[in-house]
Amino acid sequence: MTDDHDAICTNFAVVRQFDDLDRVVAIRDTILALDHSDVTRADVDQGLETPLTTREASALFTCLQKNGAATQSATDERGFAAYTFEVDPFEADRVLTQQAAVIAADGRSPQTDQDDDVEFVATLPGGFEPTSAQVRSIPDIASTIRNQVFDADSSVRIANPYFDPSLELVSDLASLPQRGVETQLLTRETADEEGDTRTTLNKMWDLIDEEHRDNFEVRDLYRWDEKQGSQAFATHAKIVIVDERVCYVGSANLTDTSLSTNFEFGVVVEGDIVEEATMVFDEVFEYSYPVDLPI
Repeated sequence: MTDDHDAICTNFAVVRQFDDLDRVVAIRDTILALDHSDVTRADVDQGLETPLTTREASALFTCLQKNGAATQSATDERGFAAYTFEVDPFEADRVLTQQAAVIAADGRSPQTDQDDDVEFVATLPGGFEPTSAQVRSIPDIASTIRNQVFDADSSVRIANPYFDPSLELVSDLASLPQRGVETQLLTRETADEEGDTRTTLNKMWDLIDEEHRDNFEVRDLYRWDEKQGSQAFATHAKIVIVDERVCYVGSANLTDTSLSTNFEFGVVVEGDIVEEATMVFDEVFEYSYPVDLPI
């Protein structure tokens, strides 16, 4: 957690998720009134007339964590929104007061974008401070993917070449098969014994109960051409398709660098066009090589 109580927020997950200034203030006051530092979604719900939705809880704790007001102290198989966080009340006051101020100053509702078929998302460079409200409020890729995962009801399809095993999203993805969501992951170079992808897949496999592992399928799209001495083909796509209704397509790998400090850009699309993305994914997935876990 930061010692600078005047630090400017760099993550605006609360601004993007909450359009009600009074609700953000109520959340802040609830956290400040707690007589303990370990905070859960249930603790916050006790001070609110309407409990947090999963997306709201995810946005709240992501924002506190990314702005130095909270650290993760315990995980939960239900996913990130159910984790326990050690919250610094002074820092939480700083962060949520700033978020409330941005909502008031912008005078806009993030929900007005909800009906758009296409929305830009980005990871902004580390240390970069946007000067415009539009840039500050653009959804970040990490939160977008996490929210999509939290909302999944039946299926999640992911294509991504590179992973960080320590990324919180890895646990989120492992929670999908646990709750019956068919999860397909297309990646590459799983035979690399020292690669992070192999470590990540094995970690996910360990997190999934044996009875739910049939809901998790991994395939590898990478081949080396020995004659040519070069790569024959591989996946380099970054796609997350949820329930065949919403699709993220962008430049970010599922690594800490891509999701926190690089400049990455992408779009989230909804509507009939997602069916086309699903068809392409399914055909390439079938073409790829099955991976037996653990590796």
